[in-house]
Amino acid sequence: AAGDTDKALALAKTAFALKPAHEETQDVLLKLQAQGADWKGARETLKAKLKHGSLPRDVHKRRDAVLALSEAKGVLSEDSGIDGQERAIEANKLSPDLIPAAVMAAKSYIQQGKPRYAARVISKAWAARPHPDLAGAFAEIVPDETPDKRIKRFRALTKTNPNDPETKMLLAELNIAAENFPDARRALGDLVETQADARALTIMAAVERGEGASDTVVKGWLARALSAPRGPQWVCDNCQHIHAEWTPTCDNCGALDTLSWKRPPQSEVQALSSAAMLPLIVGAIEEKSEEAIAEIDDAEIVDMNAADGQVNS
Repeated sequence: AAGDTDKALALAKTAFALKPAHEETQDVLLKLQAQGADWKGARETLKAKLKHGSLPRDVHKRRDAVLALSEAKGVLSEDSGIDGQERAIEANKLSPDLIPAAVMAAKSYIQQGKPRYAARVISKAWAARPHPDLAGAFAEIVPDETPDKRIKRFRALTKTNPNDPETKMLLAELNIAAENFPDARRALGDLVETQADARALTIMAAVERGEGASDTVVKGWLARALSAPRGPQWVCDNCQHIHAEWTPTCDNCGALDTLSWKRPPQSEVQALSSAAMLPLIVGAIEEKSEEAIAEIDDAEIVDMNAADGQVNS
């Protein structure tokens, strides 16, 4: 309570040594270790919780993966490449659906010259939950391929979860990169009507631009994008706090392993993270879209929204 976390940690370790089966002591120690980035110690405490029956085996496996991933990130930040790669792969094996672990493991395999392993890791995670970072890692497997070859290679990924909004937007972006705007429109389907968010509407603006639509039409889509929901983000299940990036513990409430990739409550929406806009759209189209956004002033946005009956206070 006084903020002396070092002393609190020392006392918690002493209490844990005296009564390792005491659940409250386990929880306090685990929280302090996670806050102090003592991932190795936290994994030992987690193991004790499993041993003494205060944590179900499946929950232990998932949280151990989270801690292993955090340990891998810490090792990589210390420029210990091989150890970090091994821990990233370990985290992915413990919980294949943990998106950041899958991304880190895939990148480790790419560095080791094992592209098939990387593709397998990403595909397994994509089957559980499509995510832009997974698509980005999949693109890194063959960074210099042409847009048409990339579409062909990505079929192995996009055939899984084809109706997920992320899959539809990924396919649309890939076709925009190949300047195949009709297929991009088909890939997007009815997403802009059923689950419109800022990214889907921005993609639609790029499609319209590519097909030669007027500036008025393109601006209309961009205006809708500016006031649309931001789409899925990393949200704490415990306190609903939104994070720009995944973290093992919530920045707001300190809870361990509570971040989920989902649409936040509308009242909690914040700007899109850089990861949310997968950089697969052709640069020229991106530049034109940015110019179009810059040209829209507040009056135009209000006028366009008023036409749709979507004026916000």
